[in-house]
Amino acid sequence: MHTPQTPPTERGTTWALTVLTLCSFTLGTGEIMIAGLLPDIAGDAGVSLSTAGLLVSSFALTVVIGGPILALTTGRARRRRLLTALMVTYVLGNIVSAVAPSFWPLATGRIIAALAHSALMPLFFGIAADVVPPNKRGMAVARVSLGFSLAMIAGLPIGTALGQWLDWRATFWAVAALTLAATVPVAALAPDTPGISAADDQGRLRELKVLGDRRVQIVTGITALGAAASFTAYTYVTPLLTDSVGFSESSVTVLLLLFGIGGTVGNLIGGRLTDRSVLGAVSLSVAALAASLLLLGATTDVKVAAVAFLFLFGAAYYAVIPAVNTRLLNVASQQARTLALTVQSSAFNLGTAVGGWLGGRVIAADAGLRWLPVAGGLVALIALLLAVGEAAGERRRTAAAPAEDPLERSTPAPAPTSTSTSTEKASESPV
Repeated sequence: MHTPQTPPTERGTTWALTVLTLCSFTLGTGEIMIAGLLPDIAGDAGVSLSTAGLLVSSFALTVVIGGPILALTTGRARRRRLLTALMVTYVLGNIVSAVAPSFWPLATGRIIAALAHSALMPLFFGIAADVVPPNKRGMAVARVSLGFSLAMIAGLPIGTALGQWLDWRATFWAVAALTLAATVPVAALAPDTPGISAADDQGRLRELKVLGDRRVQIVTGITALGAAASFTAYTYVTPLLTDSVGFSESSVTVLLLLFGIGGTVGNLIGGRLTDRSVLGAVSLSVAALAASLLLLGATTDVKVAAVAFLFLFGAAYYAVIPAVNTRLLNVASQQARTLALTVQSSAFNLGTAVGGWLGGRVIAADAGLRWLPVAGGLVALIALLLAVGEAAGERRRTAAAPAEDPLERSTPAPAPTSTSTSTEKASESPV
């Protein structure tokens, strides 16, 4: 039996979304801060820049593998205890990285943190989906995703500055402390109930059939390609801005701040567009991502233009996130959302890993750093083809059965009435 969920008050909803935004900010900062610290870490660890980039790929691949496994094995765990244990694990992972004497212990700490990250973000999105009406889910997803934009605006620049001022290890200590501080308030939001019943747990493997749904495959493919496109350039954004565009190292913090502001603007616009037309928002945001990357690569000789397209890059990528997450909320069956949306998280991080690898190959080939965003833009064009094709197919299906297919709108299937099934509506992001 499930305990009926009491509808939250407006003040309670605001508080819950604020706490969840803080948590996604903390996890987002912990994930992306490597981009600002990569040259310092490479120099201190005595490895090449492309080898240091493996810290991005190892984090992402851990999420790819760990997310689905944890989704299938922790279904009966009490939500509050699970969330608390994962937050503490994330703290420990960052502490291991902070005290690591060499590159591989540092990578081990990143893997520990990534394992916790893989299960935390679905929980955060699930709680957010529980506290709003179904027709507001696009904005709720965007609100939690906003934490990643804020990580760009504040977390990444401050972390980079802290690493330059003190030492890159200080940034890991700061993330560990912030995560610890956020643990108590977010644990209070999680229901102290099992995720699913014992009977439901026996049939968990039946959820795997959701992976055969073509619509799920398409949206996770778009997610993976969008992340790969972005992180081909973003993983090496610091050397791109200094060595290729010609900015000083001290200017990078301000430019990363600008990228984050663009991400915040794009995230809010993406959420509003998603509430109007999900697939329209997916296509438009992916098109903007492809254009911004290609134009950034073409204008590295013109600082003003490069800065403008860096801003557009941030806006476009963070507009993609609420669109693809809401699309998956709409097309995954109610009983399989935990697995489907964890796979979405894995798709994002697989794209992140591929992007870091592809960027490393561009650097290793001595093609020039300006080709990083160009390579990413070409990957984004592939994602755009998938998005446009899916939108066209959806229009055909809607025209054939207009009364049956509400998926072009953002309103998903009715949410469960139990707090114990909050992860049924979870999703990742930074994403």
